Amino acid sequence: MNKEDMEFNEPKIIKTQDENGEIHNFEMVDIVTVDDQEYGLLIYLDENEEHEDEEEVIILKLSKVDGAYSFETIEDDEEFNKVVSHIEAEGGLEELEEKL
Repeated sequence: MNKEDMEFNEPKIIKTQDENGEIHNFEMVDIVTVDDQEYGLLIYLDENEEHEDEEEVIILKLSKVDGAYSFETIEDDEEFNKVVSHIEAEGGLEELEEKL
């Protein structure tokens, strides 16, 4: 998936595996770029691929490996805060709420 693929009307469902081997479904709602690094904004989906009552946006770092993206947790608090600040400064939170 690349950034151009994010221009869509249908939801993009992403499946990730956690450290316990459990599969989780997310809907990718946007990709943002901060300091030449891309980050995916995702919403957790329940087992029926429906949004939870209280939607929480999860930000994961996108890494490109062999032409395919993989998602990583942002371990560095400073990096995470920089991404959130960028989203807020760009008015992204309001746009994101409109997409939800």
